[in-house]
Amino acid sequence: MRERSPRRPSLARPMAVLLLLLPLPALAFDLNDLQAQLGQTKAIEGQFEQQRYLADLDTSLDSRGHFTYRRGERVVWVLEAPVKDRLVFTPDSASVIDESANASNDRRRDQVAALFLRLLGGDWQALAERFEIAIDGDVDDWRVTLTPKSAALRERITGIELQGGRYLEFLTLHAANDDVLEVRLFDQHPLSDSNAD
Repeated sequence: MRERSPRRPSLARPMAVLLLLLPLPALAFDLNDLQAQLGQTKAIEGQFEQQRYLADLDTSLDSRGHFTYRRGERVVWVLEAPVKDRLVFTPDSASVIDESANASNDRRRDQVAALFLRLLGGDWQALAERFEIAIDGDVDDWRVTLTPKSAALRERITGIELQGGRYLEFLTLHAANDDVLEVRLFDQHPLSDSNAD
């Protein structure tokens, strides 16, 4: 009579249990999820630090201050250092990212303001008309890359990178002339209706 060899333990059951514990790829974070997340807060306030690298001068300009944002109404950007200034941007005053050849400082500021309004408002449809949009990460740690579609826009902006979690936290804008604008937003929280700008 032939002896049976001892039965080897099957790996199928432990592997099945491990597979059940892994996150499901079907729950991927996308632009619709990000838009819904950013859209939960109608108004926020916070602090900012901004660094603008000027390639032709090989120097950086740093500034800081605080901001308030009310969806569909305005962004108020208050510079506290190195100079004091208060800038107010509304959808009317910065309604489009213009693709004209005018590249004055005022035009660039308006373009950044228009972009900022759209980003905080999660207006990805408007941004998608001018940029290829790629998203990576999850609800707590996401990154979005915007690449200009048109040659006219690429003459001024080569790319924009965004990072955040509950809110937009970092914005980096790469200009075609090698200038770089970096903005860090922090200490952000919902703005109550009673708070004034």
